[in-house]
Amino acid sequence: MIKKYLQFIKESFEKTREDFNSLGEWVEYLYELYSNDEEKLSNLKSIVNRNFNSKGSDSLEEVGSDIRLANAINILEDNVKEEMESIISDFIQNGVTEKEPVISTSTDLEQITESEITKAGRGIFHSFLKTLTALGQKEKKSEVERCPENFLLFYFYENLEAEVVKQIFGRFQSLVPYLEHIDYGKNEVSLYFGVKCDGELEYGVYYDGPIAFGSFKLNQTVIKWLNNIEAKSAFSLKKELVNLSYADIITLGKIKSEMSQYNPGYHEKRLKPELRDRVISFGYQGIGKWDNGKLDEAELMNLKNNFVTWLLSKSWGGKVLISVNPNSYWLYIHIKLK
Repeated sequence: MIKKYLQFIKESFEKTREDFNSLGEWVEYLYELYSNDEEKLSNLKSIVNRNFNSKGSDSLEEVGSDIRLANAINILEDNVKEEMESIISDFIQNGVTEKEPVISTSTDLEQITESEITKAGRGIFHSFLKTLTALGQKEKKSEVERCPENFLLFYFYENLEAEVVKQIFGRFQSLVPYLEHIDYGKNEVSLYFGVKCDGELEYGVYYDGPIAFGSFKLNQTVIKWLNNIEAKSAFSLKKELVNLSYADIITLGKIKSEMSQYNPGYHEKRLKPELRDRVISFGYQGIGKWDNGKLDEAELMNLKNNFVTWLLSKSWGGKVLISVNPNSYWLYIHIKLK
């Protein structure tokens, strides 16, 4: 049987970070483990070298032979070690790593396709969250009105002082390449991150629209990793994710996407969908016959029956409970995961 790359990594990686007393000892073990795999060893060295110091001018390859690699790593600043460990863990889990861009001159120009551009992953997202915390952005709730159609959860940090954002980005070697996305001609910049309907977590800057630094696919392991992040800027995200599995997220994404096509009948206005505690809610104003602020009972029963009929045609219909409630000329449909 031909094994997938991720299966090979999991089967060949015999020890975890918890088996070692220090980050340096773990890295030494990984160097030895990958000694016969040039590609993986090269990726690992790329992570270690680019996190060696804040200037990025030194390389652990240049450490004297009389200095043990583990010792050279263990004397790094705590935030550098934490970032290095996060990115290495991401590399081991996903089999890929974000490499530093190589700048060279050439007279031959060719088009670069979108698939050839390596975006930032979850290791750099951890640094992104630390940046938000340093900017004082804590316990921010998910946006409702400004949440894009293809997002389930959307955290938006607007009108941040651009110069301060650039200074804090500069503290993290992994974020330095993304300084180019901050418009030096504007005094303010907005940042965002969120969970998309397809199960991707995306983050970046926002001007007239989102400019993504990168994204990564959620799964049970990644959700657990997110819930263990201590950055205060992750508090609201963790509050939503703690009771959701990856399958739940995909189901909710389908619900939001397909409910955007659902038409309960003539209505004057509809609310933006809102996700809270495994319940996604939709609102429609001015639908049906109302008398003194109350919806006609026969009309309400007809609306409920029509929605249930529509619901049963969906693959996720059996995975949810529903509530249809009228209130002050609004009809609310609440869909809760079982």
